[in-house]
Amino acid sequence: MVRTDRVKIPLRDQLWLHMDRPDNLMYINSLVWFDEVPDWDRVIETIARRMIEQYPVFTRVPVREGRTWYWQDHPDFDLADHITYHRLPGTGNRAEAEAHISERISVPMPRDRPLWEAEFIEGYRGHDGDDGTEGALLLFRVQHGVVDGVRLTQLILSLCDHDDDSVPEPVGRAGLAPEEGGLISTLGHAGLEVARDSFGIAKDAARAAITWPWTLAKVAGDVVAPGRQFRRVPTRAVESLTGVVSPTNHSANTFRSVFRLIMEPRAPELSWSGRAHAQKKVSWVSGLDLEGVKRIARAHESTVTAVILAAVSMGLTEYLRRHGDEPVADISLMVPISLAPIEVEPSSELGNHVTLILLRLPLGVADPDRLLGQVTETMTRVRYSYEPHVTFTTMMGVAAAPRPVATAIIDFFANKTVGQLTSVPGPRTTVSLAGTPVAGMLGWVPMSGNQALGICIFSYDGRVSLGFATDAQLVPDPAQMAVIVGEQFANFAGWSEDVAPGGA
Repeated sequence: MVRTDRVKIPLRDQLWLHMDRPDNLMYINSLVWFDEVPDWDRVIETIARRMIEQYPVFTRVPVREGRTWYWQDHPDFDLADHITYHRLPGTGNRAEAEAHISERISVPMPRDRPLWEAEFIEGYRGHDGDDGTEGALLLFRVQHGVVDGVRLTQLILSLCDHDDDSVPEPVGRAGLAPEEGGLISTLGHAGLEVARDSFGIAKDAARAAITWPWTLAKVAGDVVAPGRQFRRVPTRAVESLTGVVSPTNHSANTFRSVFRLIMEPRAPELSWSGRAHAQKKVSWVSGLDLEGVKRIARAHESTVTAVILAAVSMGLTEYLRRHGDEPVADISLMVPISLAPIEVEPSSELGNHVTLILLRLPLGVADPDRLLGQVTETMTRVRYSYEPHVTFTTMMGVAAAPRPVATAIIDFFANKTVGQLTSVPGPRTTVSLAGTPVAGMLGWVPMSGNQALGICIFSYDGRVSLGFATDAQLVPDPAQMAVIVGEQFANFAGWSEDVAPGGA
């Protein structure tokens, strides 16, 4: 591999690199846990061989010359500067681990060193801290400008091996990824889609006109019913009107999403609303049955991600009710979408190959079947639209804008949402790091603007984990949120067994 001491930082990476703020660090945080303590010397050797030697960006710092930014080799790079050790005090239970990790992810990294670090955490003994065996945690932090979350997951998995010493299979697709492999290939099909979509819109509109009283009543109900939030009437009206068009119509879905990106008001005021603060907190729920989720998805012609999102919706609804809110409308979440095929090995420069979409998550829907139907339709409309590509173009414009302008635009879009959500399907079988089996993996996504919540869905070895990162003052109890979502997940699975005979 040919490497130079300097490479230009692409605009798509500069955007994330410059989004750090004192109250919201643009860091991706990943956690790997073990049921036994690994040989840390072997782990360091693996990191050096499979990460540092393969990806030069981990030895570089961002520098500016004139108006151009570069990744430049750090003259005194020392791997030891990026590795720290910690031992949990007391019993080493989940609460102690969460408290320590919460403290770590709130601390900015030095800007004069490569923007990543790993911490080896010993003394972890599980949820209650009374397990007789001692395990360990590996916390990995990296600035988003270095790499996006999908490729970071690929990178971490490249450090691991199967039991037969083969490299783990590539990270799979999440349920929201566009059908096409990349931006150029997708836009190349746009002209053909427009002609076909125009016919579909005309056909669906004609069908709706035949039943216009029902259509009009539905539009009125959609606009007024959800919490009577009249400031959301414009986007509600457009969503309801385009709802008569097929969920797979690219043109209608793109118009619907772009209108919402511009016209959607700020996130509704709820118990977690307010100005962002520097201190964050984390929690997680793990061990959720992936096969059960797949049964639900098959029974309802949906996807694994949609089922998990429906369970998250039920959990957040219950959490808000316990905090005095009556969630009768919905919320919006920012969701990263990969624009490049995620089965492909990441390039040696890593970088960011993602864009963002605005995902509407309904709240307060008591009927699980109706809830799953709404989530599934929303995800289908995102998949069959060019929203990811529109937002990618917007992001490139923001990256090229002067810093104050870029900050204002970022806040404009971020404050329409309550937080970030990402979904990454990981390995389907157990992997090992430096000879030690990995018991589980998850992550925590960064936040922006006044977002108060980050949710990461990660599947591994037949189990699903949900990582929650929150603003410590706006959501001081992410552990309660995680427990409630886990309970609702179980309730959702139980409902599926009742309505889907035979678990088909």
